Amino acid sequence: MFEAMKINNKWKWLFFILAIINAGVILWLLLLVYLPTSSVSVPKSMPFSDKRAEFTVMSSKDNLNQIINSYLAEISDKQSIDYTVSLEDDVELTGTIVAFDKELPLTMKFDPIVQKNGDLILQQKSITLGRLHLPNKKVLDYIKDNYPMPEWIIVNPDEENVYVAVTQINPGYELGLRASTFNLKKDQLAFELTVPHETFGFSQSSWLKKLIK
Repeated sequence: MFEAMKINNKWKWLFFILAIINAGVILWLLLLVYLPTSSVSVPKSMPFSDKRAEFTVMSSKDNLNQIINSYLAEISDKQSIDYTVSLEDDVELTGTIVAFDKELPLTMKFDPIVQKNGDLILQQKSITLGRLHLPNKKVLDYIKDNYPMPEWIIVNPDEENVYVAVTQINPGYELGLRASTFNLKKDQLAFELTVPHETFGFSQSSWLKKLIK
């Protein structure tokens, strides 16, 4: 009877520890997104290894839109931001472009494509530029030269796409982040997060490593 109670208590502690770990992961992810970015080298990504705990974090368009808006508001304090980004059925960028001495409203839609390394490519889908027609490359050239972007976002006019180096967001941290699912129409967004075992203080606990591996 006492042995059974000990076993039950052991499992209760295990579930309690896992609950703490999950809460810690969510906190680390929020810090990862909101803290300032550092230099990036695309498309190198942080390798996943057996020495790191791996978690899948589910999200939604509403949640990511809030994060995007907060991030743009943060960097707008340091430099002028004349565009907005929102996740609808596509990734939508709304702003203005100056052509022939006129400021024209601009709306661009992109199709997000998850890459094998966990980054995203936003393939240009459509451009609305008032009544004026300009080549897609010219519009992307303007965006590249005039729209302030984080260093982990690279505009490629020749390819008519935007490269989002998800794996390079805050590379100074030992956390690893990569996109695994990005289906906007079904509102199914998922990211894989890896955290060094040492972060949780159980680098020497082999049984717990196996439990979360």
